[in-house]
Amino acid sequence: MKRNVTLLVGLNFLLFGCTGPAYESDSVHLIRVAQKARNSSNPEAALNFYKRAKELDPDNGQIYLGISEAYTDMKLLDAATEYLKMAENYGASEDKICYLRGKIYLLSGRLDLAEKEFSKFETADSLNAMGAIYDNKRQHEKAQKFYKQVIAKEPSYIDAYNNLGLSLLLQNKFKEAIFYLENACSFPDANRNYRSNLALAYGLSGNMRKAREVYAKDYEDEGLEERMANLEDILADRQRQ
Repeated sequence: MKRNVTLLVGLNFLLFGCTGPAYESDSVHLIRVAQKARNSSNPEAALNFYKRAKELDPDNGQIYLGISEAYTDMKLLDAATEYLKMAENYGASEDKICYLRGKIYLLSGRLDLAEKEFSKFETADSLNAMGAIYDNKRQHEKAQKFYKQVIAKEPSYIDAYNNLGLSLLLQNKFKEAIFYLENACSFPDANRNYRSNLALAYGLSGNMRKAREVYAKDYEDEGLEERMANLEDILADRQRQ
């Protein structure tokens, strides 16, 4: 069975700007904790913290934006759209609203509408997302230009390195792909999703020893052998094409 390389779109926001002197510190703390939960791929916990922050600061558009982001992470797009409208009504940042609206369109397969939203602001998030759109259109060189713009703008933007590596991998440019995926994995907040992409790149390049070495950082015993077997299947599929 043919397997496709998955492109990861970056979603990381830092949410600040709470108002109201009586409860500001508590709501800001909850927002920070919620963002950490999102960064740890735990949107359910993030949603809980954002909703607690909303009880303290019900007029803060950034909180509604965070709730929308959490629902987007959970692929609950109707709820995400509802809270995004509330975030807009309560004055959340326009560039973040456009980015998240574009992400919702992207997840629902409406690429043209997503591109329209992402193109409104040249933020790192939007440029990274534009790259993902063009990779989905198989216009990889154009996509790679967007990822490189992100890296030039924000050298610590991990998802741009990851997506650039995957884009190059789709063109079988293994050496370059591994270079950028290694960069992604060098960041302190790199998780096993990034490392799995690097292991895939090593495997596709024919270096199964390095692929196993990378997978072994997150998996052991049966889990490790299962991933190596999947990688062998991918290689076999490619050889039959």
